[in-house]
Amino acid sequence: MKTTLLTAGSEPYAVTACVVCCGSDIAVVIGGGAAPHIGAVALASPRPSLKNNGAVSASASVLCRLGHKDDQPAREAALYLASRFNTNVAVTVGLHLDEAGADDIAALQQSLQQILHKVEAWLLAAQA
Repeated sequence: MKTTLLTAGSEPYAVTACVVCCGSDIAVVIGGGAAPHIGAVALASPRPSLKNNGAVSASASVLCRLGHKDDQPAREAALYLASRFNTNVAVTVGLHLDEAGADDIAALQQSLQQILHKVEAWLLAAQA
C-alpha cells in the first residue's frame, strides 16, 4: 500500500490528510483545527453519469456522529475523488475549533480545499 501524510494551512486552521492507496481503492483521513477527530465517514463508489455523456460520477453513503457537522465535507471529498479517480473512496473528516466564528469556519474550509488539491496531486503522481 502506498501512503502519505499531507498538511495545508497554518495553525490554528491547519488540516492534515493521511492518504492510503488500498489496491485501486483510496482511503483518506482528514483532521484539523484544535481537536482532530472522527466526525463523519463517507464511502463513495464511481458510476456512469446520469447525463449519459460518458462522464464518471459517483454515489455516496455517509455516517455522521451525533452533534457533528463533518458530514458535508466528507461527502463532497469522497464524491469528488471517486469520480476523479474512478474508484471506491472512503473519507473520514474531523475538524474542530472551540467557539468558531464565521471567519474561523471559512479559514478551515479554505484549508480543507487546499488539502484536497494536495491529495489529488499526490494520487496523480502515485499513479504515474
